[in-house]
Amino acid sequence: MESEKRLMVYMLGGFEMYFEGAPVRFQKKLTSKPLMLLQLLLHNRENGISRHAVIEALYGQDSEVDTGNSLNATVSQLRRILKETHLPQENYIHVRMDRYYFESSFLTWVDTEEARFLRQEADLSTGSQRMELLYRIVELYHGRFLPHLDGEIWVEIAGADCQRLYRDSLNEICRTLKEKGAYDEILRLAGTAARQFPFDEWQVWQQESLILLGRIKEAYDLYRQVEKLYMTELDAPPPERMRSRFRNTETEPWRQTEKLGAVRRWLKGSSQGGPHCIPFPSFLYVYNLIAKLSTITDTPFCLLLCTMSSSDGRTNPTAKEFHTAMEELEALMEKSLRWEDVFTRYSRSQFLVALLGASEENSSIVANRIESRFRERIGDRKLRLDCQMMPAEELLEPKTENE
Repeated sequence: MESEKRLMVYMLGGFEMYFEGAPVRFQKKLTSKPLMLLQLLLHNRENGISRHAVIEALYGQDSEVDTGNSLNATVSQLRRILKETHLPQENYIHVRMDRYYFESSFLTWVDTEEARFLRQEADLSTGSQRMELLYRIVELYHGRFLPHLDGEIWVEIAGADCQRLYRDSLNEICRTLKEKGAYDEILRLAGTAARQFPFDEWQVWQQESLILLGRIKEAYDLYRQVEKLYMTELDAPPPERMRSRFRNTETEPWRQTEKLGAVRRWLKGSSQGGPHCIPFPSFLYVYNLIAKLSTITDTPFCLLLCTMSSSDGRTNPTAKEFHTAMEELEALMEKSLRWEDVFTRYSRSQFLVALLGASEENSSIVANRIESRFRERIGDRKLRLDCQMMPAEELLEPKTENE
C-alpha cells in the first residue's frame, strides 16, 4: 500500500535519507547547490520557505550571480537528481505563492521536525509522560546539525535552535534524575552529550554525579581531562562551575556514615604515590595548607613556575605542538620531582610546582634538573623551558608579634 511507504530523513550528526529502509544515494556531493537546496527544503518542510530566503541561503550577497536564473537551474538539477534515486517518480519540489515546498504522496519523517513536535508535546505534559517525551528528544540527537555545511549562515542559525532544544531537554532530565538520585543515568546521558558538544559544560553534570556517588578520584580525573581540553583548544581554564565544585565539596551530601575501617580503605584506594599533577582548584587548597604549615613550623617551601615558549621568542608553535610538548613535560616532571611535591597546569604553557621543605638552593637544583631533561626530551623542536623560583619569604605575610 502507498500509505506504508515512508521517507526517513536524518539531519542531526550528518545527512541521510532512507526510503522503505534503503539508503537514498546521490551522485552529487552534499555540499553542492542542488543538495543544499534539498536539505533546506526538508528542514523547512512544515511551512515551506520563501524564494528570498532560499536565494539568501544558497547565494548570499554574491552580486555576480543572476540569482533568479541560478535558482531555477538549481531546482531543475535537484529534480533530475531525485529522479536518479530509487524514490517514486514524483515532482517533489513545489512552488506556491512564492514559497518553496518539499512534498510527497507518502509519509516523510524528518528528525529536526520530530524534535520540535516532541518538545511541543512535552510542554503540554507533566510527570512521567513529560520525561518520556524529553528522552525521545535527546535520543534523536547524534551530533551537530548538518556538520558538513558548517559556515553556512542558515545552518548556523538552525543548528543553534536544535542545540538549544537538546540542551534544555537534557538539562531538565538531569535535574529530575538528580532529585531521584539516579546519578549513573546522569553520567550516561551527560557523557554522550559531552562527546558531541565538549564545550557546552556537560562535564559539570558528570563531575557532580561522580562526587555524589563518592567517586572522587574519577571526578578529579575528569577535571584534569577537561582542563587539558580547554587549555589546548581555547587557551582558557575549565568552566567556573567545575572549578567551584572542588571549592564547595564540603557542602555536597555524597558522604555516608561509615565505620573507621571503611574510611581507611577508601583513603587507601584514593591515594596516589609520587608527585602528580592535580587540578588547579585543588592546588590552591594545597598551597594554602603548605603556607599555613610553613608559617607555624618554619618549614621552608618554594614555588616553581615552569613556562614553555618558542626558543627564538618569535615563532608561535601550534596548539597541537604545545599540547604534545606539555603532555611530555607533565610526564617528565612526574619523574623529576620528589614524592612529596605537587604541581598543576596553570595555563596553556605553564606548570606551577609546590616544593614542600625545599630551600632556595634545593629548588634551584630541581629547576635545573627539569630544564635539562626537557632539553634532552624536546630534541630539535624549537621550544624552551624557563623555571622561575618564588621562595616562601616572597610569598608569605611576615608574622606579627601576636603570632
